Amino acid sequence: MTTRNVILYLAESLDGFIADKDGSVNWLQKTNSSAADADYQRFYHSIDTVLMGRKTYQQALRLAGNYPYQDKDSYVFSTTLHNTDDPSTVVAGNIAEFVRKLKAQPGKDIWLVGGADIFTDLLEVQLIDKIVITIAPVLLGEGIPLVTTQLTNTPLKLETTTQLDQFVSLTYSVLPA
Repeated sequence: MTTRNVILYLAESLDGFIADKDGSVNWLQKTNSSAADADYQRFYHSIDTVLMGRKTYQQALRLAGNYPYQDKDSYVFSTTLHNTDDPSTVVAGNIAEFVRKLKAQPGKDIWLVGGADIFTDLLEVQLIDKIVITIAPVLLGEGIPLVTTQLTNTPLKLETTTQLDQFVSLTYSVLPA
């Protein structure tokens, strides 16, 4: 039986920020790309589960106006949020243990939508399988970086690079430490 992959799939500015200093990704909406939109749709149909932290969850609600992942199994990691008004399930326990169990269940791949701290924690315990970063043609100057804490050496293998109009998508496999 194969386990499901946990994939971090996100866009970042050319200078390495996944959101501006207020946590917003409005800057991303100003850069139109039909190729990047098509790539996102292809990826979105390859997963059946989304994972995110509370801040990412709240940002997704602000951007979309309603919960954008209604058709996916959805888990929000939070110790302060206790329930939602949508199909999401709030998880307050051990994130790594939860993700290990989720990976062992049958299904499609799992998307880690966001949460820089969650990404770092899962990467440290080797629960991230792939990283897909789409570089947007913008420099923010400041904001929230992809990695917010000190990481140990994490070997990656570049699998593909794809030009998507003015964007560049990089796909890496995470190698065993």
